[in-house]
Amino acid sequence: MQVDNTSVVKLEYQLWVDGRKLEGTEGQPTTILMGHAPELPPGLEANLLGKMPGSYQIFLPPEPYNPDLRTIVPAADLPEPPRLGAGYGGESPDGRWLLYRVVHIDGEQVTLDANPPLAGKALEYRLIIHSVRPATPEELEHGHVHGEGGVQH
Repeated sequence: MQVDNTSVVKLEYQLWVDGRKLEGTEGQPTTILMGHAPELPPGLEANLLGKMPGSYQIFLPPEPYNPDLRTIVPAADLPEPPRLGAGYGGESPDGRWLLYRVVHIDGEQVTLDANPPLAGKALEYRLIIHSVRPATPEELEHGHVHGEGGVQH
């Protein structure tokens, strides 16, 4: 059976960026309900569609990096002392509400970036799909997997 929008998929994955493994399931398969898997990293779920059990390597092109979503502010303008990786909500120059991350601190100047953390980076997924099955009507109604690898109720 191949993966579709109503499948339950048992898989293992590793996410590689610039030759470094960023995250993965570390040999522990995870079971997901397609369309309800926010725990998967960017782009992976959509790239499972149409695949059957087996091993795959998936390359995704970089999401564009927008330099306009990067800004430098005085540390005193932040509600608390800045630390790398901290997040702050704020309004962009065009009035949109964005979540900014602290990416650099230089004395009293703090660089904030609202781009996704992996913007501008090509992503490589190495994955093994162990099994694919149709979701039950109850799983689709509840929005999660039941039984092995899922919620027991």
